[in-house]
Amino acid sequence: MKEALFERITKESLERIRAGKGGGRSILLIFTGGDRLVDEALERVKELSGSGISFAAYLTPSAERIIGRNRVLSSGCGEIIDSARIWDRALLDRFEAVVIPVMTLNALSKISGMIADNPVSNIVLLALRRGMKVVAASDSVICCGGPVPAPTSFFMRQVSGMLSALRNLGVTVTDSKNLGVTVRDALDLPFKTAADNKGYYPSAPCGDNVDECIECGLCVLHRSEAVNSVIAAGASRVSSKQVSGSVGGLSGYIDHTLLKADATQEQIEKLCGEARNYGFATVCVNPANVKLAGQLLSGSGVGVTTVVGFPLGATTPTVKALEARDAIANGADEIDMVINVGALKSGNIQLVEDDIKAVRQATEGKVLKVILETALLNREQIRQGCIIARKAGADFVKTSTGFGPGGATAEDISLMREVVGPAMGVKASGGIRTTSDADDMIRAGASRIGASASVAIVTGKEGGEGY
Repeated sequence: MKEALFERITKESLERIRAGKGGGRSILLIFTGGDRLVDEALERVKELSGSGISFAAYLTPSAERIIGRNRVLSSGCGEIIDSARIWDRALLDRFEAVVIPVMTLNALSKISGMIADNPVSNIVLLALRRGMKVVAASDSVICCGGPVPAPTSFFMRQVSGMLSALRNLGVTVTDSKNLGVTVRDALDLPFKTAADNKGYYPSAPCGDNVDECIECGLCVLHRSEAVNSVIAAGASRVSSKQVSGSVGGLSGYIDHTLLKADATQEQIEKLCGEARNYGFATVCVNPANVKLAGQLLSGSGVGVTTVVGFPLGATTPTVKALEARDAIANGADEIDMVINVGALKSGNIQLVEDDIKAVRQATEGKVLKVILETALLNREQIRQGCIIARKAGADFVKTSTGFGPGGATAEDISLMREVVGPAMGVKASGGIRTTSDADDMIRAGASRIGASASVAIVTGKEGGEGY
């Protein structure tokens, strides 16, 4: 009875805050002890302070040492909450949202694992339980003082898995540069000027003695390390323009694919050797070849993707979930599942959602991509498929199996990116055989490419027939 009364009072308090009553809109900032991108995060907080909201902040002991109260106060925060008060469950009554501008790997692991044994994870998990908005900047997770691990390394794949779990809990994950616009969007806050609303990936200085980015669109070449680290941290769109010659960092976008029914062991060995040599994100193979691919790629930093319900998507959610569990047991890092296309075209939205949720539950901690088979769908059905995949907690939406009547188009990728926003990945697959093809997809919004002509794509040569 007391618990029910407490929850009712809390809900009423939250509704009053959201309605602008009882002291206006207020956000709780949580700073953990990260030393990376602190200035960027504080600058975004300062921008938000002009949006008609107030801030209070909690700093962990390590954040007190590394960041300091004065820096946080100077960003527009009006109050610092001490360690004793942060454990008070009633504290959240005052706030509309929780924002984590600087997040450490420790905080990420605790929250994503739902381990409420410290003030940060406790307050965040309580906020999520109440249905409050929680926004976290993920690119501060990797601390300064050393090289950023390769996006396809085991370390970064584990980080990616924890970020996926964070999203599944209901946290909106963004990067430091876009913290302000993401919070504004989540809370429907007004933009001060039209220039504030540049989108989720606004221009940034290149560092080559310029004050403003001139939007050359060549980040993949000029800042490949930064691009790779942003992708690994959870970014799902990186703007690019067509480049000549070898595209270098483009290999990190590609799932090197061999899904033919007659693929031999020798062909799988060749596929994995090419993936090692060129540094592709993953190889994508049929479930029967997952264990072999995992053995061949052990220690390489290249992941293993496999397919579920492939290529028709017409098996039941139970069977797809079993397939996914078996693939993960054999060493799969990422799962590309085909939706029940017939159910989507019939308007049976609940079945499609249940289908994806079953596989999502079977793949916790792994990357889940949802194949829509866009060539069989109209624009509204593509839009609906993306919405369902996002709601079900998938990490990516993907265009095609490569076995359908058509492959990826820039128009479909653009639509998918528009629907899922910046928090999900978009994989373009089917018919991508040249550098130009891949570049068109990335410019349209793709953050992963599925291709069998991967070597041709990264070397600038013409690819043959295939996936």
